Amino acid sequence: MIPETTPAAAPPPPPGPVGHPAVRSFFYLVAFVLAQGLTFGAVLLAVKQLGWRAPTSEGHVALLLFALSAPAVYGVTLLFLRVLDRRDLASLGARWPDGGVRRAWRQAWTAPLATLAVLGVWMAVVEGLPLSDVEIEGLAPAVITVGGALQLLVLLPAFLLQGGIEEWVFRGYVFRALKERWSWWAAALVSSAAFGLLHSVNPNVTVAAVVNTCLAGFVLALLVERSGSLWSATLAHGVWNFGVASLASLPVSGVKVARLLDVGVTGPPEITGAAFGPEGSLVLTALSIPLVLLLWPRHPTPSETAVSSEEDRNAVPDGGA
Repeated sequence: MIPETTPAAAPPPPPGPVGHPAVRSFFYLVAFVLAQGLTFGAVLLAVKQLGWRAPTSEGHVALLLFALSAPAVYGVTLLFLRVLDRRDLASLGARWPDGGVRRAWRQAWTAPLATLAVLGVWMAVVEGLPLSDVEIEGLAPAVITVGGALQLLVLLPAFLLQGGIEEWVFRGYVFRALKERWSWWAAALVSSAAFGLLHSVNPNVTVAAVVNTCLAGFVLALLVERSGSLWSATLAHGVWNFGVASLASLPVSGVKVARLLDVGVTGPPEITGAAFGPEGSLVLTALSIPLVLLLWPRHPTPSETAVSSEEDRNAVPDGGA
């Protein structure tokens, strides 16, 4: 007679996240702001104590401080992921897009070109409207010097780093945390609203600028949702800032940096964005809405497919106990 054996008990499921994702996201953003503030304060104090000369451009200062705050932001994120979210860094989208390296290489040129195309269309519309004008006066005097040219070359990786940090925070942590409880589009709306509100402290901000920043956040969330990765969103974000500030030579989110050209944009603030730059322009609002519709997923996104697979695994089969 064969003795009966007791089936081995299934291992306990791994511990889930702590608390509601909206609460975790709120405290994560508070921690992010504090980490940046403490980094900024420490750096500026060190510069003052050492008698160094800080950059005179507030845009250059902001980019430098953003870069220096990266380790602190990484540490805060790692702490939240391990203690509260209980997931790994790859869950933020810090990986190659779905489709692997080949798709990443394709996005490495399509995302920047598409981003610069949007900027080019904005400039063409502003130039074509009867109430506004875009005048390119030639190369900026500073870019002709060796120092000015080097500054311009350094700005592209600096903007990519700055954009990458913001993508890490808003589309990496906040957007993905909110998707635990909400649909992807609701999570995109809320994370984009947070993105816009945190930019409301920028200089020369307007209501249109906050709305456009929220729309930009939603477009970037669409890129992340479609690919499962922060890669294309980081490229688009960094290239947009570089393109506006250093190529089109206009304010980006209210700040100016070293530029290639001397460009003058005249017309009503509602059209030109005035001192905030194109992101304060209603023309950009009009361009962003069809862009959202164009990028809206027509098929199940990677996160929806993952949720469906998880539900199938957890379902009790017919005839089961």
